[in-house]
Amino acid sequence: MAQLDPTIFKAYDIRGIVGKTLTEDACRAIGQAFATLARRNGETAVNISRDGRLSGPALAQALSEGLRAGGVDVIDLGMNATPMLYYACATTPVVSGIQITGSHNPPEYNGLKMVLGGNALFGEQIQELLELTRSEAFAQGQGSARQASIVEDYLGRIEGDIKLARPMKVVVDCGNGVSGAFAPRLLRSLGCEVVELFCEVDGTFPNHHPDPADPHNLEDLIRTVR
Repeated sequence: MAQLDPTIFKAYDIRGIVGKTLTEDACRAIGQAFATLARRNGETAVNISRDGRLSGPALAQALSEGLRAGGVDVIDLGMNATPMLYYACATTPVVSGIQITGSHNPPEYNGLKMVLGGNALFGEQIQELLELTRSEAFAQGQGSARQASIVEDYLGRIEGDIKLARPMKVVVDCGNGVSGAFAPRLLRSLGCEVVELFCEVDGTFPNHHPDPADPHNLEDLIRTVR
């Protein structure tokens, strides 16, 4: 039985310190619990995706193992920003998914944001996941896994929806987060002249913390715009 720290189960997501409160064993158990809920809905597959944090690949592998042990197929979308996972659940036949992301938290953190049946998982449903992991009343099965990509569809949708009234010069500071893999390309495709700051994806976040709510993290951006 996986020893899960109940404090990682928050109101709107699951998050904790990797290797301490959020472990690979925890991700396996959460994956199998999520598969159990998905199968109750009559679903047979789940999308998974991750951001650029260093712990992402190992946690994604553990999550996939748990989902497949619960009898659902896993569609691994690779490295994406969280809205791209949501887009996949809204526009493909696979309407449930899990994004492995630490959001704006420090590098040692990671977490899970979940969509079940096309709706964000929160509140009592997240607590239901916790109770399932405690009881181990899991669905059983042997799901498959395959890789896919949502990147071109996602970027193409935005490119088709937005037409700039005039050319723009844009400074984009991605803080070495996962958006660096997509934002500069998207802005250029829309006709912008782009100045890139820290757009190389690096889960150690060597330049500044990836939290734009902290004014200190905007100093490079402000200096460049001026």
